[in-house]
Amino acid sequence: MSNQRGAAAKGDTAFLVEKWLSCPICHGKLTVTENRITSEEPTFKGEIVDDVAVMTGAIQKSFFDDKFETMQKGHERKGEWDFCYAQQAALLESYLRPGQLIVDVGCGPSLPYSRPEGAVVLGLEPSFNSIRANRDVDLRVNGSATAIPLPASSVDVIVCFYSIHHMVGRAREETRTNVGRAFKEFGRVLKPEGALFVFEMTPIAPFQAVQSLLWNLVRSAAPGMLDMYFWSASALLSVARENLPAGSASEKLIFGTSLFSAIPPVFNLPWFKIPRGLYPLDARLYKWRMAPSRT
Repeated sequence: MSNQRGAAAKGDTAFLVEKWLSCPICHGKLTVTENRITSEEPTFKGEIVDDVAVMTGAIQKSFFDDKFETMQKGHERKGEWDFCYAQQAALLESYLRPGQLIVDVGCGPSLPYSRPEGAVVLGLEPSFNSIRANRDVDLRVNGSATAIPLPASSVDVIVCFYSIHHMVGRAREETRTNVGRAFKEFGRVLKPEGALFVFEMTPIAPFQAVQSLLWNLVRSAAPGMLDMYFWSASALLSVARENLPAGSASEKLIFGTSLFSAIPPVFNLPWFKIPRGLYPLDARLYKWRMAPSRT
């Protein structure tokens, strides 16, 4: 996990907002007056609260508002979540370079990887409580991946560290729409040849079949409890292909671990562990390189 404090924790958040962000509606320039963020789009309303740029009009309630401390402790307790995090963090770090603008979508309260010296990291997180606690990023943004407050072709790298499966709607169809809109935004803000890293847990076939059959029913009955939908590799690649710029190249990598390793299957119950062989999900990295040009 990075031990570097972000510039937003000790610098001028208003300056960073005007330098890096744009209106999530019209994508135009932002102006900060006192703590109020405005743009040429009259319907947009933003503000700076506790050094966090709130870009959603008002602070929204999130599934992670009362769980971020557990997630942060999981990152800090070495070995407890390492069945795939350590390998994935090391691989991601090998791709990151000084001087890059990196956007971590769904960054939570901390980063499980180290950012390179000289890079700028923007944390985009729908949970205000989570992003307010984050001290690893340079600018903390409370916002949505479906309306990213950044100009087109401005980002070198986007990282989604187990965040895609939380972009759920009221039903599977709406969930697919949400993820499609997010990928469309990734393609818009990434530079030509920019990189997108999506780390996800991919369901094995029996689990996927049960999830497809029951998810809508369970989501409708308990909307506050089921806040995740795990994507098969083929479905996720299909959504990306439909929404990223034409010509974007993809690859995927599976992270293997011993079937007898003890792992916590539920992040907010770190004391509850099962053998890896009983876990119905595989850790994967999906990586895309944007096309060299948008013509």
